[in-house]
Formats: sequence, C-alpha cells, structure tokens
Amino acid sequence: MSLEKSFWSWNIQTGEIHASDSLKALFGITTKKTVHFDFAKSLFNEERLNSFQYALQAHVESKGEIPFRYETIYQDEGGIDQIIEWVGEVVYWGEDGSPILMSGHIKSKKKGSTKKQLMPQDALFFYRLMDNLNESIFFKDKESRFIRINNTCARKFGLDHPREAIGKTDFDFFEKEHAQKAYDDEQEILRTKEPIYHQIEREVFLGSKEVRWTSTSKQLLYDNKGRVIGTFGITRDVTNSRLLEAELEEQNKRFSKLSELAPGFLYLHRVDKDGKVSFPFVSSGIRDMFDMGPEMLINSFKPLMRKVHRDDIVRVLQSITKSVKEVSKWDCEYRIHHPEKGERWVKGRATPELQEDGSILSPGFITDITDIKRVAEINERLRKQFQSVLNQIPNLIFVKNRQGRYIMVNDSACDFFEIPREEFLGKTDLELGVDEERARLFLEEDLKVIETQEIRFIPEFETKKRSGEKFWHQTIKLPFKQIDSREEAVLTIVTDITGRKRKEEELDTTLDIITQQNQRLRNFAHIVSHNLRNHAGNISMLLSLYDPEESESEKEEILGYLETASERLNESISDLNEIVDQQQKTVDLRDDVNLKEFVEKTKEILITDILTNNVKFEEQIPNDLIFEYNPAYLESIILNLFTNAIKYRKPELPPLISTKAWEEEGSFYLEVSDNGLGIDLNRHGEKLFGMYKTFHGNENAKGIGLFITKNQVESMGGSIEVQSEAGLGTTFKIRLK
Repeated sequence: MSLEKSFWSWNIQTGEIHASDSLKALFGITTKKTVHFDFAKSLFNEERLNSFQYALQAHVESKGEIPFRYETIYQDEGGIDQIIEWVGEVVYWGEDGSPILMSGHIKSKKKGSTKKQLMPQDALFFYRLMDNLNESIFFKDKESRFIRINNTCARKFGLDHPREAIGKTDFDFFEKEHAQKAYDDEQEILRTKEPIYHQIEREVFLGSKEVRWTSTSKQLLYDNKGRVIGTFGITRDVTNSRLLEAELEEQNKRFSKLSELAPGFLYLHRVDKDGKVSFPFVSSGIRDMFDMGPEMLINSFKPLMRKVHRDDIVRVLQSITKSVKEVSKWDCEYRIHHPEKGERWVKGRATPELQEDGSILSPGFITDITDIKRVAEINERLRKQFQSVLNQIPNLIFVKNRQGRYIMVNDSACDFFEIPREEFLGKTDLELGVDEERARLFLEEDLKVIETQEIRFIPEFETKKRSGEKFWHQTIKLPFKQIDSREEAVLTIVTDITGRKRKEEELDTTLDIITQQNQRLRNFAHIVSHNLRNHAGNISMLLSLYDPEESESEKEEILGYLETASERLNESISDLNEIVDQQQKTVDLRDDVNLKEFVEKTKEILITDILTNNVKFEEQIPNDLIFEYNPAYLESIILNLFTNAIKYRKPELPPLISTKAWEEEGSFYLEVSDNGLGIDLNRHGEKLFGMYKTFHGNENAKGIGLFITKNQVESMGGSIEVQSEAGLGTTFKIRLK
C-alpha cells in the first residue's frame, strides 16, 4: 500500500489530534471522532516514543529553527517495510512562549541504503546536542561561509545570537594567518573528502593579541539527498593544557640542565610489585661520581652497589630496603670507592611514592659530601679543642641560641649548677628549673644582645644554687654566630664575685662600726671637754680665791669647796672610765647564753631593791631560749633596764616589770615594760640615749645607763627602740642580734 501525503494537527494543550482519513486508515482508526494524544502514544513502543518526544522537544526549544522531522517504519499489506516521514511545526505560540498548536503532514519514503547524511535526520540529534556542549560547533557551505553555529561558538565570536554568524567567514573574526589556514583546510577536505581530526590550531582574534590554542576536527556536510553541501566541525579550547605542556616542556629542559649542573646525580629508582629493580632515569652526573654511565643502571643497581665501601654496604642495603618497604624517606651517608679519587663520602636522599600499579617509584639524588665531611671533622676537632680550653677556665661560660636553649656549656657551669652536660644542652632556663620571671628576664637580655649586636655588661646579680646557697656573679654577654648554621646566638661569660661581694659587705659593716665608734668618740670627747673643763675651771677659780692671809674659817670654807670640787671631778673621771671600760670590752667574747637564767641572775643582784620597793614581775621567756652573745653585755643590759624601772617608779604604786623574749626569723628579741613615770618622747626622745641625760630629778640618776646600754646593743649588731608616755610607763624593745 502506497501512502499518499496526509495532514494532521495537534492541540498541545488539550491533547486533541485531527488527522486525515488516510492517516487514520494507516493506523486502523475507524472512528470519525477526534483522536486524543494518549491514544496516539499507544501506537509507539517506548523506544520510538522517546525518540519522537526528543525530536519534538528539539523543535520547540529552538523556537522552530530546528525543523520537526521524524521517521517511523511500518509494514504494508505485502509485508514490506515502509518509511513514514513526519514533518511539522508549531503554528501558534502562547504569549508566554509556550507552544499551543502544531500541524504538519506525513509522507512515505522508499526504504533503502543511502550515503551517510548529517542533514536533515541525523542533524536533529546533533542540533540538540550542540547547544548544550562546551565545544564550538559550526556548519559551513562550500565557500566556507557559516550557515549555522552553536551557542558556545557564538559566545566565542562575541555574538549575541548564533544567527549573526550566518554568511560570515573566519576572516571576519580571526587574523588572516589563522583564517587562511582554516579556509585552505576546508577546501582540501572538499577536494579529497578526507576529514581532519584533532588538529592543533593557533587562534588570534581581530584586534586582540591574546593567543588561544584549539583542537579542531572537520568533515564533509551532506544534505538529505546525500549531496555534499559544505563542511562541519567541532573546536575545543586547549589553551590551558597547551600552556601546561609548554611549561612542562620548559621545566623538563630546566630539569635536564639542573641535573647536569647538580653536584652529584639525580635518578628515579623503581621497584615493581614483583621486586624487580630498575632506574627509569639517571642523570649524567653519575659518570663523574661513580665512574659509570647511566645505561649501566637501567635494569639493575648492582653496578652501583659494587662501588660502596664494604664496611657500609650492609647498612646501605638495609636502609634502602626499609625505605621501600615502609614507603618512607631515604637519607643515608656512606663511603664509596672511586678508581681515581679513592675513598669518597656521598649522601643519598629519596622520597618513595606508591604507584597505582603497586610499584614503588623513588625520585632522589646522590651527592659527594667528602669536602663537607672533612670540614666537619676539622670543625669537630676545633670544637673539642675549644671545649677543652673552656673547661679549664674557672668562669661559667655557655652559649644560648635565639630560643634561649643551651648549645654549649663548659665544665665550670655544669659543676656550679650541678647539672650534667647532656641534660644541659638543648634545654631552656625554664626547663632547667629557673623560676618563670627570672627565665623571662634572662631571655630578654639575650635577645637584646642579638638584636643590637652590642656587648652587654651586668655588674652583679644574685644566683642561688639548688641547695639554696647564694652567690654573686658578674656577667658579660657577647653576640655570637654559630659556625655550622650561621644562626645568631649569645656567648655568656660569668665571673664569681661572691668573695669580693662578701668583703665589700664586711667592709661596709666595718665602716658602720667605725662610724659608730667615731660618733661615740665625738660624744666622749664632748663630755670630757665639757665636764672636765667645768671642774677644772671651778677648781682654778677656788684656788684663785685661796689667800694664806685670810682667816682660818675662810680657808676652811674654800678648802671645803675644793674638796667637793675634787670629789665631783673624781666622780666624772670614774664615770668616764666606766664608759671607756665598756666600749673597750671586745664584742668577740661570746658564749651561749640562756636568757631566762640571766634574768633570774639580775633579779638576785637587785634583791634588796626588789624587796624594799615591793617590785612585782611578769615574765614570758622560754626556758630554752639560748643563743650566742657577750655575757657581760647581756647582764649589763638587763641590769640597767630593771634598775631604771625601779628607780623611776610611781610613788603611789608598787613597781610592775613585764619581761618577754622570743626568736623570730633568726633574730632574738627582748622586751621590758614598766608601769612607772614614763617619758615625754616629744620633748626628750632625741636626748633619751645621750650621756648625762636625766629627766625626773632623781638625785641618784647619773644619765649614763641608757647611753651604755645602747652602745652595748649596737656593738653586738642589734637595735633598741622605746615606747613611752608621761605617766603611763615605758617599754624598751631590743633586738639583741
């Protein structure tokens, strides 16, 4: 049965299909009614339905630019396959751009073989693809004029729509060199009918200096009757990969040059998963180092190992095996034998990498370190000599780096801090037990030396050993550069000045004593000068009044006055002798004294005064308070304080003497209080410990007791304080030592 041209229309929104009678008869439809699209779908299997919908979608999405053409096959009454071609287009579009009504016709075609055609049937699929690919796709006529391009190509040309390229040539977009080459290639394809595949082309657009690289494939373009109508092609931008290839090639060239200049040789060491060893690459530097060519190591590394010193070969093999097995870095120094240079030291390094095929590929290098080894040996000898010299110096000498870590110490420093050298090196002060604040100050001082590159002198500072023993040191810090690494460091030289410091302290103490003695001497001289002058003047005046011719009564009166003056002079001389006697007694006459026993002894001496005046005592003195002191001074001090408390009592009250003693922070204290008359310190405080100073008109008072007491206390390194108010008693607080 031959099918005549039949027409159809399809309301896409309602699904209604209107078909001619011949079309209905073809599919066995007998009803005169409108056919619904759901019924029409049942006439196709799933594969052909998908193909039909794809062709329809391409037509709709291209807004009609891609024609709707679809072929189906059916068998006629004679069982012969017939080809039906469906042709149509959207004839009515909605305001929103959606298709509403589509119409077309069908016609039969003879089934048979034809030449490969890209248009119109195969182009449906191609058109659909090309606008969704990142590659540029184009169609040209025989004059190399564009008849269609995809969206990617339009963007490449800087066009708003692919239609703008129609009728133009490459000369409208590219510089002449590329445009001419493209034209010549297309004409050659038309002449020879031979396609071009993956041709690398250099593109430069008009008005631009930027060079782009592309991979282009081109072949003939046929119409639906199998006639050649032009060419079509696809172009992919490969600029990035091209640049990478160029960069890689340049790097390869540099690598080759570097491998030739490198002090040694570079290599690739490969171990297959079955254990086979090979060297895919060995640079030419191996010739000079091992006296062999790279080709000798292509499939074996035995020639290389034959050069290794026999005492090192086991160690080298073990290190290589471990590196490959654990896929860990290889780093090894060993000796080799060179036929002309003799024994040499070399250093090898490699970084193994596990490959996808299970093999281990290790890029690495081997370099000659003989000279470095020799220099290191010389440096080590010098270092040991230097260390030996430093160890003979009594000064503490050490070197610390920028982080404050000790990198060198001499024996004196180790001995002083009682830390072995192996524990010293690599540690910071904080890690060695120095308190945080002191460690921070040390590091700051070192950093100042490094930053300013100036010598720093610290006159003195106190250092404590682990035992708590104190020492005084003088320090010099100098900028120091490490020989091997050239890193900045600080050399510190510490001198022990403890002996000098103690001598200075002794000298200061001696000067204080001399100053005090001078003060006493001036006071004594003032007393002698003042008192003896008065007595001498008095006696001199009385002698001038004495006249032998005067009456006996007058003579006796003057002699009486002279006798009184003489007695007063003797008393003054006696007092002065007592003062001198007390000051000349050496404070070095020391012995262990029990303070409570000395208090009891003093009370026995004063027993008559205590009973006569009904004196009461309150005591807080430990029985075992024993310390080293001058016994005569201690007795005199207690006697004077107790005597004063009794002498300056209130007439209406029995005397009460309170005594306390204690030890505090290595010092010994004595406190004596009374309920006596007290003293107005605002009036008499500065004169209280002066000689011949009395304040209550007591006829027995001489004013030398407190003067002597203060001198005795201070000569023993102590001090005396007083608290008193008139009428409220007095308290003496003495720091004995």
